[in-house]
Amino acid sequence: MDGKQKFSEILRSFRTSRGLSQRELANLAGVPQPTIAAIESAQREPSLTLLSSIIESGGGSLKIEIRPLARYGVVNTAIQIRDALKRALPDERTNDSALRLSISFHDFISSSDADEFYELVNNPPILVGDSRWDSFLAAIVENECSLRDVSPPKWINDDSRFLKPFWHLSSNPLLHDWEFATAPAAFLRHGVVVAADELASV
Repeated sequence: MDGKQKFSEILRSFRTSRGLSQRELANLAGVPQPTIAAIESAQREPSLTLLSSIIESGGGSLKIEIRPLARYGVVNTAIQIRDALKRALPDERTNDSALRLSISFHDFISSSDADEFYELVNNPPILVGDSRWDSFLAAIVENECSLRDVSPPKWINDDSRFLKPFWHLSSNPLLHDWEFATAPAAFLRHGVVVAADELASV
């Protein structure tokens, strides 16, 4: 859902809940009636200041969460992981920054609505320079698509996003059986062995 559509729904829902016509709300707000009509028909995207002013004039208040989707999408996450890996020590098996970025991405898409989710995962990310994390990101997206019962984006099936042999997220061999036993199917398909509990925020 883009800004025009979102603001259209917000304004129309507010106006009808107050029992106001477009002309009545326009008079209260001191704006032309066609302005209200253009916003409600998603032909115009108002500034937050204008939208807030219109709603406040009708006795309401604008409460909207603006989430910077691009910042948390898979494209930007991959760029940040690439940069984190460049700063990592050569012998560092699991980069903490890359893991935190991946888990943050996992958390964000898990809490997104259907329209946000599509925007967050649809565009193919760059390869980060380490096939483990390329596969990890693809597995995160595929797993969430499976939970939502939606088709995953095509980029997750690129050959570059599958590992052979398997990669265990933990470097501790004593945890490998546990990881394998509880790893979601999407992660195993991509060759990433990670216990479901390891996907929790870090």
